[in-house]
Amino acid sequence: MQAITFPPAYDNEAAHRQVKLLMKQGKQLNIRVEDEAWISSQGITGIRYQLNESSWQWILNYLQTGDYEDFGVFPSNIPRFSFEDEQESKVKELVEQKCNIACIPFLRETQAFVKLRGLFKFGKLFFSIRRSDDFMDYLNEKGL
Repeated sequence: MQAITFPPAYDNEAAHRQVKLLMKQGKQLNIRVEDEAWISSQGITGIRYQLNESSWQWILNYLQTGDYEDFGVFPSNIPRFSFEDEQESKVKELVEQKCNIACIPFLRETQAFVKLRGLFKFGKLFFSIRRSDDFMDYLNEKGL
């Protein structure tokens, strides 16, 4: 009889250490935000990093200031909510903080998702948010 082997659980601590190493080197990070963050830099692609509120603030702080200090960030403490559901509110927070957020133009207005990009001194954030009338009205009101 053959034993069933399950893949090991994802190690967010190792991903956190890798991201912090990139930050210590002062790398420009390209972060695609979905249910988790997919972080790339020159020579490194697709580090999967699961987000919680403290790790989100840590990443934003690095993107804005270049400070990589992670005191109080516990990457293994992943909440049960889906970060994908929080994307719209996070984008609105960034817009209200006057961060450099812009819509990525596309040819047709029939796409189901709105693509947004945030430019910072130490990297970029990329969002893909499901189109809704309320969200589109908010973006138009803010001139995006």
